[in-house]
This record gives sequence, structure tokens and C-alpha cells, in this order.
Amino acid sequence: MNLRSFVFVWTALFLFGGGGKAQDAGSPVRETAEVVLVEVPVRVVDREGHPVRNLSANDFELYDDGKKQPIVGFDVIDLAEKASRPAGAEEIHPAARRHFLILFDLSFARPKSILAARRAAKEFVLSGMGDGDFAAVATYSVEKGVRLLVTFSGDRGQLARAIDTLGISASREFAGDPLSFAFDLSSLVIGTDVSRGTGRSEAAAAELIDTLQTIASLTRARADEYARGRVRQLIQSFGGLGRALDAVEGRKDVIYLSEGFASRLLVGTRYNEQEQNWLLYGETWKVDSDKRFGSSPLRAELDEMTALFRRSDCVIHAVDIGGIRPETDLNSENESTFWGPKESENSLFEIASGTGGEVLRNENDFHAGLQALITRTSLVYVLAFRPEKTGKEGKFHELKVKVKPRGARLSARAGYYERRDFKLFSPRERSLTAADIIANEIAVSDIPARVLALPFPLQVDGKIRAIVPVLVEIPGDRFLAGQSGPRAAAELYVYANDSENRLRDFFVQSVGIDLAINRAKLEKGSLKYAGQISLPPGDYRLRVLVRNSQTGRAGLTVQALHVPTFADGQPYLVQPIFLEPANGILLQGRGRAPADGAAADDPLLGAAVQDFVPTALPTVHPGSPSRVSLVAYHFGSDRGEGTLKMGAQVLSDNGRPLGDGEIALVGRSPVEANGRQVLLVSFTPANLAPGRYALRVFLQDASTGHGGHASAPFVVR
Repeated sequence: MNLRSFVFVWTALFLFGGGGKAQDAGSPVRETAEVVLVEVPVRVVDREGHPVRNLSANDFELYDDGKKQPIVGFDVIDLAEKASRPAGAEEIHPAARRHFLILFDLSFARPKSILAARRAAKEFVLSGMGDGDFAAVATYSVEKGVRLLVTFSGDRGQLARAIDTLGISASREFAGDPLSFAFDLSSLVIGTDVSRGTGRSEAAAAELIDTLQTIASLTRARADEYARGRVRQLIQSFGGLGRALDAVEGRKDVIYLSEGFASRLLVGTRYNEQEQNWLLYGETWKVDSDKRFGSSPLRAELDEMTALFRRSDCVIHAVDIGGIRPETDLNSENESTFWGPKESENSLFEIASGTGGEVLRNENDFHAGLQALITRTSLVYVLAFRPEKTGKEGKFHELKVKVKPRGARLSARAGYYERRDFKLFSPRERSLTAADIIANEIAVSDIPARVLALPFPLQVDGKIRAIVPVLVEIPGDRFLAGQSGPRAAAELYVYANDSENRLRDFFVQSVGIDLAINRAKLEKGSLKYAGQISLPPGDYRLRVLVRNSQTGRAGLTVQALHVPTFADGQPYLVQPIFLEPANGILLQGRGRAPADGAAADDPLLGAAVQDFVPTALPTVHPGSPSRVSLVAYHFGSDRGEGTLKMGAQVLSDNGRPLGDGEIALVGRSPVEANGRQVLLVSFTPANLAPGRYALRVFLQDASTGHGGHASAPFVVR
């Protein structure tokens, strides 16, 4: 993946000495970390392709390496019914969620065909996908192989942006997201609707087609000499993709948009008259046997590639994007590269049929075909069984599923792999695995990271916007479990999606740690990383994934985030910030620069005092005081403590008041020009049983009567 350093920096931070500051510097697949259940998504359709409903577990038989298995779990996910339910009423099972990979073939298709497919694909992601569906966008070329532009996501805006340019427009601002959720930075914070706009797309069409024509001309120049080698490159590149896609849970439907290649390269062709004469006179050395019978090694590679897709629970649906054309459509544009419809359809059939897919043939508008695919895939039965592990890492187990109703056609995953060591994962597998956990919010808790994200008002050029510091707190002992060697690396992924599941901002960081110096600190404390995102007012879902780059141990934290509308001069009290003695390692990072270029100090870390730092989920002890920072905006002046009135309540975990909280003012900062003031208070809980609680603080400006309150959770041990 090509990250542009001038837009985003993927840094490695190596810690040397004390708690010092960090220094900036510019396969087959897994089932689960520890296999307990294997889930098998199954689709069943009738002869007309309509889903067969109302089946039970008794209607299925499941075999693992030929041995019948008891079905211990059974679930029915009807996506057609879910489409009519209120949003968020019920989460879709990750194994049953539809995943569409839209794959554009830039080498085996003409520019005009690619542009037509681009328009249809964009319409598909904007209106054809269901609300619970995920899609990804990728391109293939002989020169660059398979490039994933946007990973599996429900963000239609990012998907549409990727389809608009296919990642080859020089004017695009690269987002630099290693997981590929973000494709275009311009759509993140500024609030523009990227999903339906056509102006930018059409304006870039001339540039896009010019680039495509350049690719096509290079393709034609080398086609005759490298035809078979080019097909081999396609097969090998697709094989790597199929291997990596097993990292994504559930069935993956690959919509392969291409015009295909000469199928004779695989299956051969008839002898012409001259070749027949050579054979008649015994001049067999002049006859190209590969041309007559096809290439057996190439055919074997294709069979291996399609087997990888089946094993990864992927189906390729090949779409002939050449449109309706006569058999003699061999003009100067495509005579050396593209073939008549029979040749191209046959090659697309060879690719699709090996995975259990089909070919949409000669359709100028394949909207109907894609809608039929949506219908066929709307009902999923999920069967679960307990596997018998052999202890052979990476061993493949063949699965076979049978269904009792006669005439029903069944589609299910071909098998599964026993657990592999994370160290053996390819970079693409690692990225897809992380993206799958985040997108589906898969519960992962090997590293139980805690997150504190608080919105602060920030005034830039007379306008107020929100800056949201995000503190990620990683328990050192859990992070180091299974760690070997003198260095460790922590991966941090932070994404904020709005209520419509559009990505609005993110930051990603890799933190390298010298364990020879810092192991003891981590074992006794934690690694804290402070980053920032910028968001407009609204409600968000914050997803934070932490992973050890060596062991693969990870933890996902998901929480709601509300960003208020900050009015100039209106009082605002930030959530109370509990402080604890510095213990471990604290790093302040820099994410992407804000769109307006305004850099801001971290207001969360600015609330720290002396040797005390913020903590995401504080632990307090009855009778022992804890330090808490209150950041207040526009609550009067600093002349005299009597201008502010302060009180507190202790709340139960469900929000029920339990009594007054004992707090006392310890110190206060001067009021800054923007109305900001930091108050340091002491909070002493009394007579609280172990458990989780919240501290609610009230603040009132006695001179104006304006007041506010805010709450923060804490734990009693």
C-alpha cells in the first residue's frame, strides 16, 4: 500500500530512556484465535434462484473431512426482512453479512467499458446495497496487481469516491489509511455529501479515460509477446487476493468487472490449415501444442486459484462489461488485446465457475443481474459445530453441507483452516483482519484497552469547531503477554463514524518500544497514547483497535461520542478528568493536520498537573482522595473564588443518585482569552462497595447564574 508522507505519516516511535518523549520517524488464513466453534454460512435457493425459507437445523447435514458433525448452533438471517426494520434494531451476524468486492480489471478491458462499468458500480453502492451490507473497491492491472482502494465498509461516500477515480487520478488527495477505510480526505470533516455528487466525478472523467487509454496502449503493445504470461500474472495476483480474503468473516461475493482474455490460452483451439499440413508431413515441431491443447500448467494454476477462493468462502461473479457487441467487433482499438464475445465469455466462465459463481453476459446495463444477486443472497443460514483440532497449524479441513429439500441448490464455504501463527500472516491478511474486526465490531479483548475521548471547543479564524483528544490506555502486562525479543510494536487504529456510518475522521499510529529500557515500566503500568481528531457537532461511534504487531493479540473498544454545538460565550463544562500518578509510558502523537491547517495543543493533556496524568477509567479507594481536573469555559473571571459554586453527586452504574460527592477545590488556573479555566479538585469517595460508579459535578457562575454539569465514570476496588 502506497502511503503519501505529505498527507499522512505512519511513524515508528522508539522509546529511549526514562519516560522520555517519543521521537517521530518519518497465505491460508485464520479461523479464530482459539477455535471453539466453526460457523458455516449457507445459502439455499430454488431452481429459479429464489431463497428457500423456513428451514431448520434438521434440514441440514454437515460433514468435516467426511465425518458428520452435530450442529450445535443455528441462526437464520433474512436480510430482506432486516431491511424493513428500524436501523440498529438488531446487529447482523458477521458470518452472515453480505460482503461485495467490486473488482475493476484495468488490463483486460477497454477504457470505454471501464467507464460504463464505473457508472453502474457507483449506482450499485449508492442504491443497490442494503443498509447492513459491506462493499469494497479494488482494481487489477498487470503492472500493479490487485490494489484495494477501500476495504469492506458501509460508508457509501468513500466507496463512491474510490469508484469515481479508480485510484489512478493524480489529483486525488490520498487519505493514507493503512486499513483503507478512508479513501478521500476531503469528505471526512467538511461535511460535504460525496455520495450523490456528479460534478467532480464528471470533471475527472477526461483525466480518467486518458489514463485508461495509456494503460490500454501499453497493454496492446505487449499483448502478443506476453499474452500467456499476463494471464499467469492475473491468476497469481488473484490467488493472493483469495488467500487473504479468508481474513474477512463470512461469504464474500467478488463482482469482477472485465472483458476477459483469450480462453484459448487455457483450453486451446483448432489447428488451422497450415498447422494441419505440418502434422500431415511430420513437421510436428512447428506446431505449438499449447495453442492446440491450451497450457496445462496455466490451467493448473487457475484451478489452484479458484480453490483458494472457495476455501476462503469467496465467490467470483464475472461481469462482461463489453456490452452487446457483434462477433466481428475487432477494430483497431482492441484487435490485439480483446477477443470476440465467445472467447471473453469463456475465459470469464473459467474464472467464475471454479468458485461457484456465474457470468453476466453481454449486458449493457447489468443492474438487473446485480439485483438478482442481491435477491439470491438475502437469506443466510448459519450452522455452527465444534471442530476436532489436530494440532497441525494451518491444516485445511474440507466441509460439506447437504440440504434435504429436493431441487434446492446449496452454496456454502468449502472448508476452514486451523489456527496459524500471526507471524505468518501476509501484510494484506493483517490489514483485512484488523479492518474486519473494526467494521463488524467483533469482540476481541486480549488487550483490554481503555479509551477517553472528550470534545473541546477550539476557535480558529473567528469560528468555533470541536477538537476531540483521544487517550488510548493499554495495560502493559496484557500487551506484553507472549512477547519475545528486545523490541515490541503497538498498532493503534482510531475511527469515528457518524450516525449514517460515514467516516468523519481517524488517526492510525504504530508505536515501537525498546523493551531493554521500557519493559519494567510497561509491566508495572500502561502505555498511554494521546491523539486527536476533529469533528463537527453530532453523534458518533468511536472504534479503537489496539494490536501487538508481533503476537497479533488485540483489543477492540467501541463507545458512543457526542460532540455538542459550541456557542460563542456560552458556558460549557467538559467531562471531569480523573488524574493518576504517572506510571508507565505516555506519548503525545500527531495525527493528520486539520483541514484548515490549524495546529492545536492537546487540551486533555493540558489538564494534567505536576506528575499526574489523565486516565481513561480511574480506580479510586474509599476514604482516599483522588485528583480531578475540571475544564470550564465562560464561567466568570478568576477574581475571587466566590464567583463559582461547585457541587457533586455520586451515581450508580445505571445513573441513580447515591448521595453527595465530597469534593474540594485545590487550585485553579487563570481564565484564558478564550474563556477557558482549569479547576483542580479533590474527590474522596466514602462507604462505596466495589463496583462501577460515576461522579457528576455541578458548576455555577454566581455572578450570572449560568451553570452546567458533567459526569465521568470511576471504579471502586
